[in-house]
Amino acid sequence: MMFLQQSNTNQPVSRPKRATLAFALSLAGAVVILVQGLVRILRGGVITFFGSDEIRRRVLAGLALTVVGAIAIVFAVLIVIGVFFIYNPATQVVGGVLVLIFSALSIIVGGGWLIGLILGVIGGVICLTKK
Repeated sequence: MMFLQQSNTNQPVSRPKRATLAFALSLAGAVVILVQGLVRILRGGVITFFGSDEIRRRVLAGLALTVVGAIAIVFAVLIVIGVFFIYNPATQVVGGVLVLIFSALSIIVGGGWLIGLILGVIGGVICLTKK
């Protein structure tokens, strides 16, 4: 007769570690960049900081603020995709790289009033340096 082994239920179940701090910071950065993009589309130049217009004139050759806002929204969506990759332990590195690249590129469109850029870069770096 064959006996089945019962598992010991007193042992804690080992779960893969999630990069929750990197997830939260990157998501917050994406939201700020998204909000800045929406503000630029809906309100144009009402809320700008002194350096963003200079960057827009030099790098983006004077594109309209609605186009710059649309580019910011695209960057924010790509950061959110990276954030979902960060949440999955198997694809954390890919997510960290996506967040880091598109957060850094967001400086071209204002970087979410720079706070979105900073949050995204910190979240991407934390994800990539997580042991």
